[in-house]
Amino acid sequence: MSRLGRLWGTALEGVMARRLRSSLAALGLLVGVAAVVVMVAVSLGTRNQMIEQVTALGSDLITVRASKAAPSGIRAATVKEKASLTPADAAALTRLEGVAYAVPGISKAMRVSSQGATVDTLAIASLPEVFAVEGQTAGEGRLFNEREEKSSRRVAVVGATLRRNLVGQASLVGRTIEIRKQPFLVVGELAPKGLDANGQDLDDRVYLPLRSAITRVMAAQRHVEYILVQAEPGLSLNDLAEDIRRILRQRHRLTLPADKDDFRIQTQLEALATQEEYGRLFGALTVGVAGISLLVAGVGIMAVQLIGVRERTPEIGVRRAVGALRRDILAQFLLEAMILGLGGGAAGAALGLGLAALIRPLAGLAFGLPWTYALLSLLVSLAVAVIFGLWPARKAAALTPVEAVTRF
Repeated sequence: MSRLGRLWGTALEGVMARRLRSSLAALGLLVGVAAVVVMVAVSLGTRNQMIEQVTALGSDLITVRASKAAPSGIRAATVKEKASLTPADAAALTRLEGVAYAVPGISKAMRVSSQGATVDTLAIASLPEVFAVEGQTAGEGRLFNEREEKSSRRVAVVGATLRRNLVGQASLVGRTIEIRKQPFLVVGELAPKGLDANGQDLDDRVYLPLRSAITRVMAAQRHVEYILVQAEPGLSLNDLAEDIRRILRQRHRLTLPADKDDFRIQTQLEALATQEEYGRLFGALTVGVAGISLLVAGVGIMAVQLIGVRERTPEIGVRRAVGALRRDILAQFLLEAMILGLGGGAAGAALGLGLAALIRPLAGLAFGLPWTYALLSLLVSLAVAVIFGLWPARKAAALTPVEAVTRF
C-alpha cells in the first residue's frame, strides 16, 4: 500500500473510532449545506414563477394603486386621508391614446357559503375586461358580461380551489353562493392558474361584477383600490405612465408641484425588478445564514480535532518514535478534517437536493435541481474543514516523542 493510502486508512480509522463525536462535528456542515441548496432552489423557483406570470400577463401592463396620500400644505394635518381612485378615473384613462383597457378593481377577503359549507376567500370586484387583462379563461361555464355588470346582476365566477373548498369535486356552475347574506349565481369556473410568486393561490378567489359588488356587499364603496391599464402593443410604457400620472393629477386637483401623488404607478417590468431585488436580498440572507452555520461547524471540527490530539498524544508519540515524520502526522489530522468536511458536505448536499425535489411538486414551483450550488457548497464545506482543522493538525505535528510521553 502506498504512503498516501496508509495515511487515508489511518485517518478513516481515527474518524470511525469516534463516530458520535465526528457525526456531531459534521452535523453543522450538513445543516449549512442543506440550507443553502434548499434556499437557492426555492429562490430559483419563485423567480421562474414570477417571470412566467409577467409573461402571461404581458409586459404591457401598468398597475395604478391608491396610496391614500393627504394633500400637502397647511391643510395636510387636518384633511382626512381617503382612497383616491374611482371608476371614473379608469374611464378617463381608457380614453388615453395607446390604452387598450383600463379596468378598476377592488379585492377584499370575504366569507362565502354554499350548501352548508363556509370558507374565507378573496373576492375581486371588477369589470368583465379584467379576465382579458389577467389572461383568465373559463374552465367551465362562462364569464360574466358587460350587460350583467351594468345591470348589477348578482352573478359570480369562482376559482377551482374555492369550488373544491365548498363542494369538493362537484360543480358550482348553476348553483348559488352567499356572500354577506347576498345570493350570487355562479355562471362559470376559471381555468386553474396555480400559485403566484408570493405563494398566494390564484384559484382561491371569486370574481364579482363591480357595480353589483359595490351596491350589495361592499357597503356602497365609492372608491376602488387599483386600476389595471393594458397598453397597446409597441407603446412605450414609460411615456404612457407619465400620461397616466398627468391625467390623474388633473382629475385629483393636484395642481401644485409640492402636491404629492395620491396614487402609485408600477409597470410589470418594475414589479419583476422588485421581485429580483427581493431575490437578491434573500440570497444575501441565505449566504449569511449558511456562513454562520459553516463557521459554527468549523469551530466544532476544530474542537473535536483538538480533543483528538489530546487523547491520542501517546499514539502520536509512539508513531514519532518509530520514525513517523511531522508531515505524516500533519497529513493524518488534515485528512481526518477533510473526511468530516466531505462527509458532512456530501450528506448536506444530498439532503438539500432531496428536499428541493420534494418541495418542487408540493409548492407547484418549476425549477431544475441546483446541482452547481450543491457542488459549490460541498467544496466550501471541505475548505472550512481544512481551514479549521489546520491548527489542531499543526499542534499534533509539533509534538516530539519526549513531549508526548511527558504530557501523557
